[in-house]
Amino acid sequence: MKQRSSNRCRMVQRNDGGALKALLWIIGLVGFLVYLTMGGGPSNYPSGERNKTVASLAAIKSGLEQYHEKFGYYPEPAGEAQSDRGTFDEVTMNCGGAAMLYQVISGDGSDYVKADSKGVPSDGMLDEQEVANSINPNLPPHVIFTASKSKGTPGPRYLVDGYGRPFQYTKGGHVEAVNSTYDVWSYGDVKTATVSWDVATKKDTQKTATWIKNW
Repeated sequence: MKQRSSNRCRMVQRNDGGALKALLWIIGLVGFLVYLTMGGGPSNYPSGERNKTVASLAAIKSGLEQYHEKFGYYPEPAGEAQSDRGTFDEVTMNCGGAAMLYQVISGDGSDYVKADSKGVPSDGMLDEQEVANSINPNLPPHVIFTASKSKGTPGPRYLVDGYGRPFQYTKGGHVEAVNSTYDVWSYGDVKTATVSWDVATKKDTQKTATWIKNW
């Protein structure tokens, strides 16, 4: 009987030791997750800006698919919109596609959208016709950038990524498109003063390693 009691005691001690190890492992895991959440960890851990960009890109893709389902085709920037350039955070890039994305998804304005007739500029409000054409009239403010014209007059509105830079867009079938449907992407945390959007660059996995894209 004494021998059995001794074995039982040793068994309990072993179980207590296992539980302690499990508890320490859980505490360590929680601490590591908190460390990452607070901005620690490897430098390649996704930043808040990149996470916002991924989420916004998913919403844009959803909006484009809804647009296609509603109208039977994917939108295309107007001719002048395709050559519209702007400097954002000291980086020069195309911004006409981002203005078009804002208009086709929000419904606000249409002058950046290719059509048979000249459209109207965005004004931040929706009339009855614009409401009827809208895919998502309640876009979150952080994805919309409003440019300024002279004397503080509001200019075009763009859909921007988590870095505050305009999303890029090319309709499928265009000479610079990778996909047959559309290309939509962010340059991510690009550091160069100018960026390229030709198809050769798009297909170069090294040059696009930091991009957030749909191909």
